Amino acid sequence: MKVSHISEKERINLYKIAIAHNDVTEALFTIRLFLKTVNDIRDPNFQPLQDAIVIAYARPFTENRPYGPLDRKWGMFSGHGMQRLHELLVDTRNTLIAHSDKLYRKVQIIPDGTSTVPGLPTTKGLGITVGTKKIAIDMFPRIEALCLDLGGRLDTEMFDLLDSLYGDKELPSEPFDLV
Repeated sequence: MKVSHISEKERINLYKIAIAHNDVTEALFTIRLFLKTVNDIRDPNFQPLQDAIVIAYARPFTENRPYGPLDRKWGMFSGHGMQRLHELLVDTRNTLIAHSDKLYRKVQIIPDGTSTVPGLPTTKGLGITVGTKKIAIDMFPRIEALCLDLGGRLDTEMFDLLDSLYGDKELPSEPFDLV
């Protein structure tokens, strides 16, 4: 059942805001898990948690089907540092995590008896490594602040839209799909 007098454009806008809010909240909770459990860049949980954070955070800014990305205004931040961090996360998602651009994902052959890191033991036999990029561990509290900023704005907009679109309407007695 569709509630009358609400345009498809308004429904889609609310849908995109709600999905984005959910994604940013997911990134925020994953950051908090990261900050609680990862103490070192060599921690085996570093990379998968970093990747989950970046994917969840950047998801609203990608070509989601069928409605596309959030409006550009949501990717604008008042502070230069937050703006650069936002751009870094979206770029990292696009070049390194959701895709494997050769510029960032280098494969190296490790000859027998060599070391990939100075001071660490040499290899026994032929080996291979796949390079990746890790965000500096001290950046994660700033990413948390970025999520809180964006999430707060999305939260306000989502509940304002919900109230303005549905607050004075007679609604069905059961939950219903937005779009």
